Amino acid sequence: MKECSLIETERLAIRHLSVEDVPKIFLMSQEEGMKKWLPDQVYENEEVAHEVVEFLISQYLEKVSPDKTPYVLGLVIKETKELIGHVGLSPIEEGIEIGYAIEEKYQGKGYATEAVKAMSTWALKELEIPSIWGIVDINNTISARVLEKSEYIFVKESENKNKYMIKA
Repeated sequence: MKECSLIETERLAIRHLSVEDVPKIFLMSQEEGMKKWLPDQVYENEEVAHEVVEFLISQYLEKVSPDKTPYVLGLVIKETKELIGHVGLSPIEEGIEIGYAIEEKYQGKGYATEAVKAMSTWALKELEIPSIWGIVDINNTISARVLEKSEYIFVKESENKNKYMIKA
């Protein structure tokens, strides 16, 4: 596997996922927020989580092309080395979408905003992506606020979703 590109922020190391992350990813997938806002990322058991992580790891072997396949990275607190969530880019009809989740006990501390800002800045510059979408459930005001604090601009409401965008 090629060397992973770390994105560093003040408090986070944003890194490739590994199979060692599977138990924690499975546990995070069982949290109420995941069940409510990201039900497609709730895994039936650790074996299913392992399959998903293996797929995501396989994407690191290719050139990063979030317009074709997901590129998802783990969020680790630098000080403790603890995995607390993920941030990633995925293809959607409009182009590329950013997605993110933070373990419940670490929410409300600015980690999601820090990760979204860092990933967006990196992707717009390094991958030369012209724009990135942020799409959240119309009722998920906290996630919408993360996008707003990350310099995403509200574009429209569509099908009970608020759609935001950031441009290079």
